[in-house]
Amino acid sequence: MPPISFLPFLQTVPWGTRVLTALVIVASLTQFLLASVVRQSSSVSPAYGHELPWLVLIPSTSWKFPWTLLTAGFVELNIFEFLFSLITVPLACRYLERLWGIRELARFTCVVIVASNIIAFGFAWILYILLGSDAVLSGLPFHGLSGVQSGILVAFTQIIPEHQIQLFGVLKARVKTIPGIFLLVSNVLVILLGPSPFILIQFGFFVAWVYLRFFKLSENGEYRGDRSETFAFQYWFPPFVRPYIVVLANHVFRLAVKVRLVQPWDDAMGTPYTVLPGPGGARAEAERRRELALRALDARLATSSPTPSAPPAAVQGPPASKPAVEGKDTQSG
Repeated sequence: MPPISFLPFLQTVPWGTRVLTALVIVASLTQFLLASVVRQSSSVSPAYGHELPWLVLIPSTSWKFPWTLLTAGFVELNIFEFLFSLITVPLACRYLERLWGIRELARFTCVVIVASNIIAFGFAWILYILLGSDAVLSGLPFHGLSGVQSGILVAFTQIIPEHQIQLFGVLKARVKTIPGIFLLVSNVLVILLGPSPFILIQFGFFVAWVYLRFFKLSENGEYRGDRSETFAFQYWFPPFVRPYIVVLANHVFRLAVKVRLVQPWDDAMGTPYTVLPGPGGARAEAERRRELALRALDARLATSSPTPSAPPAAVQGPPASKPAVEGKDTQSG
């Protein structure tokens, strides 16, 4: 039997992804080893995950350690979460890094981790005020990359929404449906096992969508966000509730523009952006995005190495369809 070597795979992983993976390994092993020492040396064993309050996010005490809003994202508290992160981070982030670059990948990761943990911190204190239960503040700490994993799925939905993947040779699903499945699983786990860390999946999903929709700088640097109709907030919901989501999303968008949290579309772009009429518009936009992603990836590989590796098979697909009809978009969120 030939020896198994991970060196060929490691050589295809760019440096930013390697650093993120190393942070998960170092932070998780530090938590595990030091927590074992604390438990052995203490006469009263602290609750699981509370041994190092300066590393994970504990709503009752983390106001003393604000850096835990970031460090908690790299700590996995059990072997299953740890192994899942070790698999998903190199596989997913190496594609995003080649497409976005190391700085944008680092920015995206930090924004999703910190913003998700801030929401989780506030959510826990709101529940405490409403319910008066200490368990919501001192239960299992918020930790791990579940929010980032959810955010990565949102990014893939933005880039290759119509691509179909196959799991275990049986299950087939389009990329744009996977975030919804992930959110459904998180809801079940929150009900059965409590909010931490599973509710971070929902917070990470929302933070990633807001960042990609309104704040991420475009490849050419001319504008921020994704103005395409297919990435609007209502398309994450079933068709029968979309009209109500549109009304709510537009109201929130106008309020955010008024307080200058985001830019109005026309001011940010300078020109109207693409609108996709008819049922075929969504697929045309998806194919256009796929083609743009492949072009950007090829350009980055060509500039970074004289013999670039081929893009992942997951993003290969047919050439783009005819461009969508240009017009004035009336939806904002």
